[in-house]
Amino acid sequence: MKTLITNLRGRCLFDVTMRNKIDGLILVQSEKFDDLSLEKFVKGGLIKIETEDPLKACAKISEIIKGAKKHGKVYVAYNGDDLGGLLSFAAFKEGVDAIFTCFRETSVRLPIPRLDISDSKLKILEVLEDQNLTAIEIAKKVGVSRAMVYKHLSDLIEMGLVKQSHLLEKYSITKAGRFVTI
Repeated sequence: MKTLITNLRGRCLFDVTMRNKIDGLILVQSEKFDDLSLEKFVKGGLIKIETEDPLKACAKISEIIKGAKKHGKVYVAYNGDDLGGLLSFAAFKEGVDAIFTCFRETSVRLPIPRLDISDSKLKILEVLEDQNLTAIEIAKKVGVSRAMVYKHLSDLIEMGLVKQSHLLEKYSITKAGRFVTI
């Protein structure tokens, strides 16, 4: 089964759906949208994201993708509205089978980017979710050497996922880093 999770509407939605022989359709919207004219072609539904918090919205989209993956292939198609960027990020984070966007009413398949974060870096982000820590504290919690923690922290800071307090030598996760741990 191929499921499309999307915030697209109109001709572009029809184009993605028909070109890829989609079996299931999940429309993700942040505002009320009742036009489910594709219902006669594919099984599906509408999920309204009712939060103003982008982290919660991204977590909900990730949950939807994970649920759909249990039934087969998952495709994501998005446009530039307020959910578009979150759909795109969640799609590559969760490892969907294809990502599409719309350009001049025609669907365009995009290459799937990969988030290059090692297990150790992910563990560092996870321990920083609840509290700010020094490199020594992080090394103890994650179980890697202090030298390796400094290397990982340097990379995470460069990626904008962690920031360092100048006074206390403590590190904290950024809002962008929280998206990675969803």
